[in-house]
Amino acid sequence: MKIAHLVSSQIFAGIEQHVYELSAFMSDVSEQVIICDESIRHHMREIETKSLNIGSRYSLYNTYKLIKFLRQNDISILHCHGAKASTIGKGIKIFSNIKVVSTIHGHKKNNHAFAKLDAVVGVNKVLIKNIPGSTYIPNWFNPSHLGISSSRTGPIIAIGRLEKVKGFDLLIKSWVNLNEQLEIIGSGPEEENLNQLIHKLKLSDRINLATNCDYHSIEDKYKTARGLIVSSHREGGPRVVLEAINHEIPVLGSKVGIIPDLIPKECLSIPGNQESLQILLEEMVPLLGQLNMKGIKEVLVENYSISSAAKKTKEIYEDLLKASS
Repeated sequence: MKIAHLVSSQIFAGIEQHVYELSAFMSDVSEQVIICDESIRHHMREIETKSLNIGSRYSLYNTYKLIKFLRQNDISILHCHGAKASTIGKGIKIFSNIKVVSTIHGHKKNNHAFAKLDAVVGVNKVLIKNIPGSTYIPNWFNPSHLGISSSRTGPIIAIGRLEKVKGFDLLIKSWVNLNEQLEIIGSGPEEENLNQLIHKLKLSDRINLATNCDYHSIEDKYKTARGLIVSSHREGGPRVVLEAINHEIPVLGSKVGIIPDLIPKECLSIPGNQESLQILLEEMVPLLGQLNMKGIKEVLVENYSISSAAKKTKEIYEDLLKASS
């Protein structure tokens, strides 16, 4: 059994980290290859990767190129991650007999990209509630991170792609009355707008945009962070919350994704509501040092492990291949 994972982004963030860790963990039981943009290949050092300029998700030529690669490399299953990759996967399904699996990592306006695939996985239950036969497999914390408790001597952090859906503009606006250091870690199309907002509100001495952090340097951020803020309008996981809890870092933020399952309601705000977020931060940031995360970490270790996710994923692969044999 040889599995190819398809990701379409040019930025290495949560989805790409998910794919890399899943592939690395499952490489002992089946061959794994990741098809991705050249710009993120260097992040995936332990797994075979194939650079492919995917281009438009609707291009028949790109679909043909991918089918040719899959056949030449005897790929049993194509596992697509995200909406764009899954749309490409639909084309693969139409023009070949290769089995196609898709994982939904975040909320979409509709589920057209995931229709008629062989199997669909969701990282939270809400994402797949209207997709018959789909499987819930939650995200996990990084298995290579030792989960050493943060010293809490560094800044408060927020991590994610610099996109509007992450709500970092709301976070910056909500920081005006806080005399605390905040570091927003990520890269993306909103970088210039967020920098301009920071300067406009005269917060340059308190808020830093860290845009050059790779997969490994973020681990160092977890070792010292005083807290994690999630300001997203919507989320699938998000896995940064799992990483933070693994390091016993207090989490504050939007009531999105799996966050309400793990974090007390006193630490949550209304998604997309700047006033709600600001009230939460001004009330709870001064109390971060008093928040004990040990009990929540025990729940995390029991319910969000990569070994459990890999086992369920392997069962999906095996069931598909049995059905076609």
